[in-house]
Amino acid sequence: MKRMKNFAFRISLFAATCGLTGLAVAAPQSGVASFVNESQTYQGQYAVKNQSIWVDIDGLVYRGNYAANSQEVKAASGGPPVGSWGRAFLFASSAKVLQCQLDSGFPSVSGRCQGADGRIFDLKQGAADLASPATSAKVRAPSS
Repeated sequence: MKRMKNFAFRISLFAATCGLTGLAVAAPQSGVASFVNESQTYQGQYAVKNQSIWVDIDGLVYRGNYAANSQEVKAASGGPPVGSWGRAFLFASSAKVLQCQLDSGFPSVSGRCQGADGRIFDLKQGAADLASPATSAKVRAPSS
């Protein structure tokens, strides 16, 4: 037992002297998510703590939650798996729904969303490229 404690102490001392302690970097707990369609980019927000996501599209605020799939999703007919990480459902006050299939989770999110009007949005991590011709919607702080 004493030998194990001594070994653990030596490992800790080695890690501390080499600057290896505290290397784990925490993932962001909230951030910007871009919803990009053919003509515009809309910027929303996500929060990891309560698994929420929201976006303002043409003055209509969609709010909802995301969740990881409980089991692995198989790709149809050999294609890439769509929504392999999870799903999100965002609702607007006008009873419109934005359904999202998430290929990867937060904070490095990617996926595809479809609005009630049939518009398709690519969901991407971070702010949109400012060099693109797309315009951004207003971003408001999410309320808890």
